[in-house]
Amino acid sequence: MIHRVVELQEQGNHAHLERGFLVVDKAGEEAGRVPLDDIAVLLFSGPGNSVSTNLITALADRSVCAVVCGDNYHPKAMVLPYDSHHLHRQRLEAQIGASEPLKKRLWQQIIRAKVENQSACLRRCTRPDPTLDVLVHRVGSGDPENVEAQAARRYWAGLFDEGFTRDPARPGINALLNYGYAVLRAATARALVAAGLYPALGLHHTNQANAFVLADDMMEPFRPLVDAQVHAIWSTGSSEVNTTAKRTLAKLLVADVATADGHTILATALHTSAQSLARSLLDGAATLDLPDSLFPSR
Repeated sequence: MIHRVVELQEQGNHAHLERGFLVVDKAGEEAGRVPLDDIAVLLFSGPGNSVSTNLITALADRSVCAVVCGDNYHPKAMVLPYDSHHLHRQRLEAQIGASEPLKKRLWQQIIRAKVENQSACLRRCTRPDPTLDVLVHRVGSGDPENVEAQAARRYWAGLFDEGFTRDPARPGINALLNYGYAVLRAATARALVAAGLYPALGLHHTNQANAFVLADDMMEPFRPLVDAQVHAIWSTGSSEVNTTAKRTLAKLLVADVATADGHTILATALHTSAQSLARSLLDGAATLDLPDSLFPSR
């Protein structure tokens, strides 16, 4: 399967279904087409775009996630399939019935992996920060000391510069991060739905206005892969969300990661982690299967 990110950026595009293809028309003429089976994520980032209901149905049949972005590439809405797993009810009941201790242990695994990957990202992109390696071991069940925030302060200063602040409303680096995270979030949500899980029931994030809190939970360990790519773009002297940057960030779904079973691509690792979450909820044991490294050396 090809994991492509398709974006409708220019104003006035109309996307529709034609014989197994997503076809984009502009001003009454065909502007491009992509096989549906090649698509992982469809992004709507331009104003005045439209889409046919037949296309949305066909995308849902293939578990493709459609994302509508607002200002600064911040996701505003997602469309996902409703009945993509034959054990959907069983897994929904497991999510609803999950105990607080189990959810806290799962969150502990997620944050430990996130901080480990942040440390690896700094080693890859700038310089090591031994403090992050120490903080990994201070993450308790549910992260009561909020080690995640402590690590973030050191991490962002080490990755970009002391004056950098992660703020989704700001342009430049923040806009690049928004775009990369939008792709990652959509791919994570897609993997969760394919595993029969309901994205609105989170482990830690509890924003009642957010229907995809579980995707926000499960994407946390994978964020440093986006961060490293944004750093690479920024290091060239550019922080503009242009076509080249978007193509680079969209390729993250096929980025190489290392697992206990060998090397695989990010999209597959997301599905593996989602399936392991489903098993953890069903079995009552915190046994997430997350990559050993987001930055493997061959």
